[in-house]
Amino acid sequence: MMGKTLVLVTGMVTLLSACTMMDQPKSLAFRHNAVTADPQAAGTAQVTTRPDGMVTTTLVLTGLTPGKTYAAHYHAFGPDSSTDPCASNGPVSVGFPSFTADASGRATTSVSSEMARIAGDLGAYINVHYADDLKVVPVCAPIKMTKG
Repeated sequence: MMGKTLVLVTGMVTLLSACTMMDQPKSLAFRHNAVTADPQAAGTAQVTTRPDGMVTTTLVLTGLTPGKTYAAHYHAFGPDSSTDPCASNGPVSVGFPSFTADASGRATTSVSSEMARIAGDLGAYINVHYADDLKVVPVCAPIKMTKG
């Protein structure tokens, strides 16, 4: 009986640990793209899966152009690359609210979405764009490195 109780307690501890890990944010680093825009731009995406299955992503960025407005999006893998999601030119799967860098070039924005909209190939990377010219992408955060 003592052995069964120990196994049951160990199993419950493991299960509870797994549940609390769901709420732990995953931090993804942005990398600067090969463009001249915002050469000091950097930041992280904090991705937290909530118990209700929703995902909250918070972008914390530095080195942006002070006073400039930006747009950020989760993108699905596109047709241009199977090894570099940031170069794959994929469609938008989830958009963040537009945001403006403060006087020191810092900005923060968040979005919540259903896991299905950003899981797998649907959430292959996050791009930060100039809001007035979406072709300018200073930074990208790869979420998943290969298709499938």
